[in-house]
Amino acid sequence: MFPLSFQSLVCIAFFLLQYSVSAQHQEHPSHTHLHAGVTQNGGKYDYTNGSHSPSSALEFVPGPGGCSASQSYLSGQYWLPNLPAKNDGRSPFLVNGENYRIFRNVKDYGAKGDGQTDDTDAFNRAISDQSRMGGGKGRAGSTGQPALIYIPSGTYIVSSTVQLWIGTQIIGDALEPPVIKASSIMRNGTQLISAFDFALQSTTNFYVGIRNIVLDSTDVAPNKTIFCLNWAVSQATNLLHVNFTMPRDSQHIGIHMDGGSSGGGSGLFMGDLTFSGGLIGLEYNNQQYALRNLRFDSVKTAIAVKHAFTVTMQDIYCSNVKICVDAGVNDVPGGSISLLDSVCDGCGVMVNASTSVMLENLETHNSGPIIRVDGREKLIRDLWGKSYVLGNADRTNGSMISATNGSLIRPIRRDSSLVDENGRYFTKTQPQYTNLPLSAFASVKDAGAVGDGVTDDTQAIQQALLLNADCNKVTFFPHGVYVVTGTLYVPPGSRLVGQVLSVITASGDRFANEDDPQPMLRVGQPGERGVAEFSDLLFSVADVLPGLIVVEVNMAGEHQGDVSFHNVHYRVGGARDSLLQTSCQEISKPCKAVFMVMHLRETSSTYIENSWLWTADHDLDDSYNQQIGTGRGLYSVSQGPTWLVGTGSEHHVFYAYQFENVKHVYAALMQVESPYWQPSPRAPAPWVPQTATWNDPDFSNCQQNVSQCYMQWALRILGDETEGLHLYGMGFWVFFNGPNYGACAGPNGSCQINIVELDDELQSDNDVALYNLNTKSVLNMISDSNGTVLATQDKNSGSWGGVIVAYRDF
Repeated sequence: MFPLSFQSLVCIAFFLLQYSVSAQHQEHPSHTHLHAGVTQNGGKYDYTNGSHSPSSALEFVPGPGGCSASQSYLSGQYWLPNLPAKNDGRSPFLVNGENYRIFRNVKDYGAKGDGQTDDTDAFNRAISDQSRMGGGKGRAGSTGQPALIYIPSGTYIVSSTVQLWIGTQIIGDALEPPVIKASSIMRNGTQLISAFDFALQSTTNFYVGIRNIVLDSTDVAPNKTIFCLNWAVSQATNLLHVNFTMPRDSQHIGIHMDGGSSGGGSGLFMGDLTFSGGLIGLEYNNQQYALRNLRFDSVKTAIAVKHAFTVTMQDIYCSNVKICVDAGVNDVPGGSISLLDSVCDGCGVMVNASTSVMLENLETHNSGPIIRVDGREKLIRDLWGKSYVLGNADRTNGSMISATNGSLIRPIRRDSSLVDENGRYFTKTQPQYTNLPLSAFASVKDAGAVGDGVTDDTQAIQQALLLNADCNKVTFFPHGVYVVTGTLYVPPGSRLVGQVLSVITASGDRFANEDDPQPMLRVGQPGERGVAEFSDLLFSVADVLPGLIVVEVNMAGEHQGDVSFHNVHYRVGGARDSLLQTSCQEISKPCKAVFMVMHLRETSSTYIENSWLWTADHDLDDSYNQQIGTGRGLYSVSQGPTWLVGTGSEHHVFYAYQFENVKHVYAALMQVESPYWQPSPRAPAPWVPQTATWNDPDFSNCQQNVSQCYMQWALRILGDETEGLHLYGMGFWVFFNGPNYGACAGPNGSCQINIVELDDELQSDNDVALYNLNTKSVLNMISDSNGTVLATQDKNSGSWGGVIVAYRDF
């Protein structure tokens, strides 16, 4: 453990003493009330269904003095519906919202779950109660009326569509997942559940979640077209632990993505899904995605890729299917597919393709060819421990990028720290703590936190984190907006769980100095080791804070994935919980909202899955113009290992992702958008680069005085010590030039000149690999640190503009 100073120890003792006193007197500690933005000085886990994760489960062992030894196991029961704090969630910026209900049990709205009663109306009542409606058009915009719809075990008959709105999370009993079963009278073309909020565009359909349910269409005639789920959604959505059960040899489809004229959405991640029977398991229609741990049995086509710019698939298992992945029907010429660590058993063909394909570490049994391209079978029967690419491949011996009709390439070395015992990349599913007793959960409100978006909750949250880590308890955050005015230290042994994306937001002078930036959350001290798990949370910013680093990670674990973030998202502006919504409106004068969103420091090892680092380009709750200039997205100097599965980083000034002298990184899908207002003003405005301290780009490579050169780098890879950086699937999109959604005005109609920078000191034998790099409206896809162009979009056309299936020569 990192040695703490005497002052730190005194502070910890003070926090623990105050917490103990407040508990004895059943009073909350005093708080300083402030409006958001007003300154003040001052290896044992539950990995449900994880295919490559440690099998042991978190054991509840009461800690030393001050910790309750009461077990309250509630044998055979899921903790969530029994937790008193589930009803403590509040929406603080909802007018007259004192009685607004966050947690809603469908049985309180008349659902029976007896397998006979039609429960459709009860479900829709639970979802729409208290003026919830499409597009967040009720009383508080898109972010102000969240709802957690809990479904106890049982079989619920549905005869027509259950409609979700933005901000809705469906959670079933994690121990005995409820069955939502289509009635035999369901009409042709019906969706059991639609997560597409039709009052929005699919590309702005955020903050929706479904987990722990079974969708069953087996009672509907097999000749009808039935869709179990319409998942036309975008970032900050969560689809996890859902079982799709359909009749064999039927026309039923598990998931489709139909957002009408707005397309199928712009998502990041889904995982831990099973499909049986039906015509198609997943009918994919989305800009980009990471898919992890999808299982298909007796489905005609497991994954039908109808529309994709880039999709990365990991740990896909197909059994008794005709086609496992059918990308031959993709309507995007050159749209890219990455498939790795996957198995086919009894498949007609594993991959049908005509596009940019990267295959790695695939296994087949009793199956046909691994890949068929434009109707022709490639004579490849074994890709275990091997790599195969089809498309625009990397340079060889210094020559230019050239096309390939499919070939084996030298596989990169996977460091043992990144993989499981079978050589597959390690994965970790979102913890649900299903084996913990009720007494292992402690609400942050028990320590005096309020979560009203006004009260300073710093001290109360810190008390809760210190005590709960010491007592091996999970810290539960009922939905709310928790204002923090100082750095929160997250010690080893911490587990933080939110409720429909509970918000922790920074405020105050502590975060005002850009020359001395400070984190809102500091996960461990440098060199500390242990567990820190975060899930279902949203980190935000209450005011213009040029000295704020939202999250800093220092800690590594004793085991892979001990430090993890699942369904944790970042929002800078764009909502009523932040003064940025109204403070950053002046055209061509973006405010210095945040110094950096996430910093992975040298001693950290972090598993991040389904995370969106978003600087708002539009207002979710009102119609204010958003001109926000967040400095930096994700900056990593970690010595690893690091896993990034389904992440996005959007609208920052300097860069979205920067890796410097890192070791052992695995990334499955990295999605980036450049700020819509750039290049007016030109980057680095409104900031001044801190090149010596933070290795910021200074844009000195822009020697032609072309405005579109002065824009955010999507990706920078720096340092001659960088080693083992494996990136699969990148979608780097540029849509506009200047405020008011200005048209692309760069050379040859481009919006941006450069987008990926590779340090010319990168070593050719250090296994740095970019697979399926996709760009839109970019002139140069890859440049080096001297400004030399290494790859252009016009020479590598495809996808949404340009695509390179493999780039590895440095």
